[in-house]
Amino acid sequence: MRSRGIVITLIVVVLALFAALNWAALTATQPLSLIFFTVQAPLGLVLLLLAALLCFVFLLFSLFRRAAQLRQVSGLERALEGERKLNQQKRAAELEALEARLGERFGGLEASFKNALSEHYGRLEAGERAQAERLEGHVLNIRRELATDLEQIETSIRRSLPPARPDDGRR
Repeated sequence: MRSRGIVITLIVVVLALFAALNWAALTATQPLSLIFFTVQAPLGLVLLLLAALLCFVFLLFSLFRRAAQLRQVSGLERALEGERKLNQQKRAAELEALEARLGERFGGLEASFKNALSEHYGRLEAGERAQAERLEGHVLNIRRELATDLEQIETSIRRSLPPARPDDGRR
């Protein structure tokens, strides 16, 4: 786009330089035929003015075309921004739905984990109670055995001691 503008500017400058160098030839009066009548006018100047008019028309055409392109680009940008907003809203809705589903799943997992944990604790407590009862029974057996052993030891000690004498009251 810039190169085209540079080329056009160079051509206009070269044409202006050509016109300046050949000004005398351009302003020379000659008879000009305009189909229905003839006029005395400088042919070079008329052609130069027609070329300038054509350049002006080309410039206007280019400006209108560029303005139309800019309007189209701005319209496309607005449409793109609208689509971006819709896309963001869609993504936000999808993320919320995903978050809700994950929340439900994790909630279910949490509930099942709590149930399994309480069940496990229940089994542990039942096992501890059973073990405590076994230990209690074992301790009772040991106490009975110890009591029996102590009685036997006491009995054997009494048998090995000489009989006790009655006390006369003297000393």
